[in-house]
Amino acid sequence: MLGGAMLIVGGFIGTTSSVIDGVKEAVEKWMPGSDQKDDAVLALTVMMYIALLGGAAVVIGGYLMWHGFDLAGKVWALLGTAVGAVTLIVAAVVAYVAGNWDAFVTANMTFIGIGLALSVIGRRLA
Repeated sequence: MLGGAMLIVGGFIGTTSSVIDGVKEAVEKWMPGSDQKDDAVLALTVMMYIALLGGAAVVIGGYLMWHGFDLAGKVWALLGTAVGAVTLIVAAVVAYVAGNWDAFVTANMTFIGIGLALSVIGRRLA
């Protein structure tokens, strides 16, 4: 449950306006002159918000495991962890392309990285 809470906090940190500006900058570098830049920014922003749902799924999974529903809890935690991992990868690529790698490591890796690690450990121990 703690891992899920950290994923949620990391998702809120990852969706600040400066990060969304970094997404716009990265898309501009990837797709200069393309008509689909706005669609790509929207898709990446939606993926960041989906990370919040991944954290909630891990919390639900932890709660279910705590109350004896181990299989259902493990499935919820697995789904939430997978969503969090995909979002972390997308955020890493965006930060690398935009040149904001240091800010990414400090903001996202602390909460999302530790949250993912705790989620995997919790699922294995249950």
